[in-house]
Amino acid sequence: MRWIPRDLRLAHEYCFFLHDECVRLLAEYEAARAHIVTVKFRSKVENRNFTKIARTSPIEAMRATGYPDEARRVILNTVTMAMVSDCLHHLYEALRCMEKRKVVVAHNLLRKPLTDNLMYLSWMLGDEDAFYAAFTAEDGDAVISRAMASQRLAILETTLATLPIANVLTASFVHEALFKRNNPYGLYGLFQHAVHLVTAKHAELRTEPENFNFIFKNHNDDDLYELLYAVLPQLMLYLSHVIVGLFDRMRAMDAGAHRAFEVRSILGLYFVEGGENEGYALAQMDNVRGYRCAVCEHPFSLTPHNAARLVLADAYRCVRCRRVQPFPYSWLF
Repeated sequence: MRWIPRDLRLAHEYCFFLHDECVRLLAEYEAARAHIVTVKFRSKVENRNFTKIARTSPIEAMRATGYPDEARRVILNTVTMAMVSDCLHHLYEALRCMEKRKVVVAHNLLRKPLTDNLMYLSWMLGDEDAFYAAFTAEDGDAVISRAMASQRLAILETTLATLPIANVLTASFVHEALFKRNNPYGLYGLFQHAVHLVTAKHAELRTEPENFNFIFKNHNDDDLYELLYAVLPQLMLYLSHVIVGLFDRMRAMDAGAHRAFEVRSILGLYFVEGGENEGYALAQMDNVRGYRCAVCEHPFSLTPHNAARLVLADAYRCVRCRRVQPFPYSWLF
């Protein structure tokens, strides 16, 4: 963490918190085999027919024996698990690179999960029927490619409307942060320069004369950190809620755990953003003011630092004895 600018460390920790929550959810669903679809055959003949066809294609076997809905769910669950896993692997390595001042490598790693995985996962959550139809079409690759080129904003709008963060973010913010070439605070240009040594197609992205993209960049500069963490927490909030929404559709989550994630993720963003949002977040945490330090019994003092620690780490640091101790904030829900 020492390489990350001090004023951006909370934003980095918040992004890692969202990543870790999604990893925990993925591991729990895999362990519970929540993605597995079980079919009870109506007869032994049907069972034999399925077994025969399944030697070459289990999905076609399910369709041929009268279980198209179950086949669809197998496909969607399998895609969800694999795509979320791939997404989280890239995010983890990118965040670790940011901790080591490997900023250009981090941007390279972030490009795929934020511009590809995020959009496909959004499409699956916001319009499952359309995604499935495109994915299973004969020219599925072409259909999906066209949709990604022309329907990004519409997909984001539809998906965000189903999430509990619809009043925290806007679809246009997510879209402009990721795909608008001339947005000076967006990531599109940074991603292109991180991937390509030379960019010449668009004026906004054109490589400077006698230069290569980022090759001569001074890695002690903090400007790329500031640009990234100005938008990454919001993008991670959106992506994590999409992932949670897909898993909840696969198998309903515990209501308390779902609510805890919703509150912690939103309050965490407010602490990262600071200002009025920080004050609002502190006001929402009055329910912990009656507790006392387990060591010296001093009443809890909700400073912004302590409140953020409670939300993101389920821990509290006493302002009197300075002991850091666990506190199950997420269990209050």
